[in-house]
Amino acid sequence: MSTQKVLSLWTDRNYMRFYFVAILTFLLGTAAVAQGSTYKTITAVQADTLIRNHQSSSDFVILDVRTSAEFINERIDKARNLDVNVAYFNDSIDKLDKNKIYFLYCGSNSRSSGACTKMIARNIKTVYNLQGGISAWKSAGFPTIRGSGTGVDNNSVSVLIVKIYPNPVVDLSTLEIDGFLEGEVKIEILNALGSLVLSQKMVPGRAITLNGRELSPGLYFYRLVLPQNQVKSGRFQVAR
Repeated sequence: MSTQKVLSLWTDRNYMRFYFVAILTFLLGTAAVAQGSTYKTITAVQADTLIRNHQSSSDFVILDVRTSAEFINERIDKARNLDVNVAYFNDSIDKLDKNKIYFLYCGSNSRSSGACTKMIARNIKTVYNLQGGISAWKSAGFPTIRGSGTGVDNNSVSVLIVKIYPNPVVDLSTLEIDGFLEGEVKIEILNALGSLVLSQKMVPGRAITLNGRELSPGLYFYRLVLPQNQVKSGRFQVAR
């Protein structure tokens, strides 16, 4: 084979290699852009404008991702509490409407930025993060409120999860309410005849113990009674 043909073949092969590398790089870059959705960090002034622009919209949700104690002590009005550090945080955001607009804040920014990253990873489309957290909000002169609050909407009800484990109840079992909601809920347990055997107030994220030795074997029903008389129910079994 002549030197000219060898050089030509080498050039053609290297050109094809370069061509395929370029195509692959383009495709990977396109995929990265498609998957590279991120949240937007905004200032307190921008956040105030965002809240005002959506104050009458049911598609706008303010989430306080601090602890319930911090939330009760001081928070932005109309916010709902979902502690980013609780075990059920990921389960709760998986149940959120992915098409709504979410505005998150914490104390200074560190927790809310992590929560925003988790929400974006679960394909929630529009997420805003308050730069500097509630500290920056107050420094900018915007108001806060205190107290546990009693507000609840249908989305809050839908993300409440009742867990009873082990189930069936044989000896001692745990009844736990996962999810986020302002204030307390009332848990009622009824037997198969509809008679009330337990009524207790609970805070989502807490748990109570069911003692199977104090309950007759059979089918039982639980009912969550929420602040606006909304109800979520289910059932469990007691066996010995």
